[in-house]
Amino acid sequence: MRQTITKSDKNLKILNKLIVNGFYTGYIGPEKFELMPKRFPNNHRLIGIINENGNYDLKFDFKPPMNIAGKILIGLGILTIIVSLIKGNWILPIALTIFGLLFFADFKLKEKKEINLLTDKMLEFHKSEYE
Repeated sequence: MRQTITKSDKNLKILNKLIVNGFYTGYIGPEKFELMPKRFPNNHRLIGIINENGNYDLKFDFKPPMNIAGKILIGLGILTIIVSLIKGNWILPIALTIFGLLFFADFKLKEKKEINLLTDKMLEFHKSEYE
């Protein structure tokens, strides 16, 4: 299930406050926003894209140099696994598969953590407006 943020003036103001207060860097446009955390390591970004219901679908991705390198490494890993299996070597494909699954699990945990941090910060700003 994809997490969404309702597109409203209040939420757009809160997203802008997150940037102004130094929690994130990035931009907010009419159809899309992109936020990058202002802490170390900050090689990830949160992207919100308008869906057919008028809400922002949240995506988590690497920043541009890292996402290209990640895709190249995935391709090289698959190619290495195929060549190793053709040559009869089973140890390298098993090791690369385990490493890839660990990397994927770590990425998914970071995605969940970062989206939860964003929604928590947004809830803090929502609560502070009503106090």
